[in-house]
Amino acid sequence: MTQLTQRPSPLGMTPKVSVVVPTYNRAHLIPEALESIWAQTYRDLEVIVVDDGSTDDTREILRPWWPRLRYIYQPNQGCAAARNRGISLARGTYVAFLDSDDRWLPDKLAQQVAWLEAHSKAGLVYSRLWRYVLGRDAEREICPRELPATFLDVLRGSGFIPTSTVMVRRRCLEAVGLFDVSLPVAEDWDLWLRIARRYPIAALPAVLAEHREHATNITKDLAKVYEGYWRFYAKAVRLYATAAGAETARFRDRAISFRYLLGTTYLKRGQMREAVRQIAGALQARWSIGTYFARQRSWVTTLACLLKPYGALTVSLLGALGSLVIPSWRSR
Repeated sequence: MTQLTQRPSPLGMTPKVSVVVPTYNRAHLIPEALESIWAQTYRDLEVIVVDDGSTDDTREILRPWWPRLRYIYQPNQGCAAARNRGISLARGTYVAFLDSDDRWLPDKLAQQVAWLEAHSKAGLVYSRLWRYVLGRDAEREICPRELPATFLDVLRGSGFIPTSTVMVRRRCLEAVGLFDVSLPVAEDWDLWLRIARRYPIAALPAVLAEHREHATNITKDLAKVYEGYWRFYAKAVRLYATAAGAETARFRDRAISFRYLLGTTYLKRGQMREAVRQIAGALQARWSIGTYFARQRSWVTTLACLLKPYGALTVSLLGALGSLVIPSWRSR
């Protein structure tokens, strides 16, 4: 692991804000992210870039900026692990996150520091952002429309909290823990829930960041997406069943449905044993999970959806058995 330390903050003082920037193969975009940090009207900060095993020229692109930031290289472990590494090195009272393909507007840190300084009990503040496809910023839209303000809002998914707009007290992270590295997606949602359950949170209605969508930031690994949401919803049911109330059944169904989709993804890939494990697990949790996907409520559609998972399980079982029998037959 490579670590290159930055120059001490002015007068040797501890910075008020630690900015954590995880990156992976974003050499063409991270310079703009960093420039948006140094364009902030609020200057009492440190910048920690965690390179999560990039194979492009990220390191060389960042070399001229080494005196202005702390650069850490680690083997690829995922975004959650990269953010956690940055948090572990943070010295500031507040921690702000910026994905390396996003950008901040100049007043972002100033507004959020002022708000947290005025609300000492709050744990987290965030804002809206502009979202657009890279190169098509004229078609940008404001997100999120709804702004979660309570634990139940966050739990129900009433809007969402964009990670690149978040500023959180470091002591809150010390109290609730860091990003869950076992979640390949929704690891940010999981952390915001843990914070919102113990501390007040707030949204500034202003647009303070930009999220740029491009080919390499769209998750293409469906197995990773389905596994992540299965584990997230299962964890939410386990931790928040009492608080969720009527939402618990919906969350449980979502967890089971994502586990089933994970199984069918393995089936399409020919990974039969894993397909059996996940599809069977979903059916064991809810034998009628197929009806969850019925868009029309006619009895024909409902019956077809009900039976489909059993057909998928049968095909997976036959494939798994075939993978055992054929090598045994060939060895004779």
